[in-house]
Amino acid sequence: MSDLVATDQNIYFERGFKSWCENTSEAIRGRLGLQKFEPIEPKHLADYLGIKILYPSEVAGLSADTVNYLGSVDGDEWSAVTVSFLGVSIIVINQSHSLPRQSVDIMHELAHIIRAHQPAQHFTNDSGFVIRSFDKMQEAEADWLAASLLLPRTALYQIAKSGNNADEACTNYHVSKQLLKYRLNVTGLTKQFPHSLS
Repeated sequence: MSDLVATDQNIYFERGFKSWCENTSEAIRGRLGLQKFEPIEPKHLADYLGIKILYPSEVAGLSADTVNYLGSVDGDEWSAVTVSFLGVSIIVINQSHSLPRQSVDIMHELAHIIRAHQPAQHFTNDSGFVIRSFDKMQEAEADWLAASLLLPRTALYQIAKSGNNADEACTNYHVSKQLLKYRLNVTGLTKQFPHSLS
């Protein structure tokens, strides 16, 4: 396992994966005409990649009951899903979730696309239940890349060094305080700037 890096989920990334995520985040910003520390609006990146973002109410063919369920407390177990139709990828997101969560959900789905992950497969068992395949490594990679796209180390360094208010930073980067604190911790910037954010 010398070429792998441990994560919080007991998943081991290939060595160099985290650096690749940081480099990819900077390269994408360059293509979008942004400085490497500037925020990326997830929907802007989706547009650049040719990916459509829809809410359930905008998906043709869904009944009103289905749309209502998907946006209800009972339907809260889902966040986002990517479907492909006639060569076009569409991300459908749960609009009942907070904007920071929607931001992460969109970036997570875009990360799967950027990494060219194999989509989950759905199977029906003998009892008629639909079972979805789950690849822990792909999910861990998408989580890490999504967080790196939203909050690359260069941006975190600027945020921490400037001593910006945490709420302001979260608003600017479309993220929650929880994700901001997590990224500051895993990049080591909390130790470097222990009193930087209020």
